Amino acid sequence: MSGRIPKKSFENLLTCETEQLKRIWEIQNNFKCPVIGSCLKIEEQGRILKKNGYKIKRMKSHEIHRAVMGYINDENPVSMKIERYLNHKYCKVISAFSHMEQESFFAEWKKGFRNGEMDGLFYVAAIRKDLSEKFIEEIFGDTHMLCHANLEKVMKSRRALSMQENAARKLARMLQQERGRAGGLKQKCAITVQELKNAENSLQKIKKSQAVDATCDEVLKLKTEIFQLKDENTSHKERDSKQVAAMRMMQSEKSYLQTELFNLQSANQQLAEEVSGLISKLTSFVEKEDQCRDKCARYQLCSKRILIVGGITKIKHLYKQLVESSGGEFDYHDGYMNNGKINIEARVMRADLVICPVNCNSHTACERVKNLCRKFDRPVKMLANSSLSSISDALLKENALLN
Repeated sequence: MSGRIPKKSFENLLTCETEQLKRIWEIQNNFKCPVIGSCLKIEEQGRILKKNGYKIKRMKSHEIHRAVMGYINDENPVSMKIERYLNHKYCKVISAFSHMEQESFFAEWKKGFRNGEMDGLFYVAAIRKDLSEKFIEEIFGDTHMLCHANLEKVMKSRRALSMQENAARKLARMLQQERGRAGGLKQKCAITVQELKNAENSLQKIKKSQAVDATCDEVLKLKTEIFQLKDENTSHKERDSKQVAAMRMMQSEKSYLQTELFNLQSANQQLAEEVSGLISKLTSFVEKEDQCRDKCARYQLCSKRILIVGGITKIKHLYKQLVESSGGEFDYHDGYMNNGKINIEARVMRADLVICPVNCNSHTACERVKNLCRKFDRPVKMLANSSLSSISDALLKENALLN
């Protein structure tokens, strides 16, 4: 949903809309990174920086994005240029949807989200001043969960990449072996041809030097050997031809796997950058100061031990980063009860807050956590799912209650 209209008409449109829409640096902080990431390609971000004196030739994608985000929080030449660019890019969308009634706009957003054409609507949602918190939260939630879907794709891609690498190594070994066999066959074939020529020469000499009746048996024997050598030569040639065909097929498959490997590596890099952006966005909710004082947003969580029971074990390090970025001390139990009943009881005793996602835990583990928290009088948060956003919301709510 993007398009361009004549400059004069666009300037008239912006003059009417300016007072009713937010400036780019006035939009909510949690919308800034998603807006820039989804509405501006990395090439467009680089061109804007280049026009403002940046040397972007050696900059990586995440460095360009980080540099742009450094200007987006206040009014400056870069942020104004970004705003003008986005307003031009989505001028038709702004004109069509900036005054639309909230319910109708939200229906258009859902439609665009399903079709993958929501970048312009996302920008309009970010700069509209009249949207309610309910709609803002729904729109942000849709884009936020899309990041989680990308995280799952990262893990699947890495598993597929590992399998492809193993297959490529196996094919390389097989190719090397087949090359060795083909070389041996060629050498044997050359020896056989030479032996055949020698046999034929010997036969000619025998024909010339001896009478036919005296050497009949020997001639027949030589002819038999010649026929055998010819058959062996034909067999070797056929085998050599099959080996060459197999080698070419393996080389073609190797090229295909190398292409797939490169594509997977590129996808992994892009998805890793998206995961990194997700973590940065989650941790940006918490104000960071050099020293923790009464006015600090994480003051009440400092030195608090946060125990997470269950969840997705493979992203345990992301849970840890989220808790520690909020100022808490991280503790973790995988939720398995076979050999961990005493262990989990000790962890609950030490904890100041227990978080237990029910979708990644057994019923026994959930009941055990509830009973132990009642026994030791520990606050517990039972979450519907184990996503990073749910853990983050639980920490933010606990911090708000403590404050």
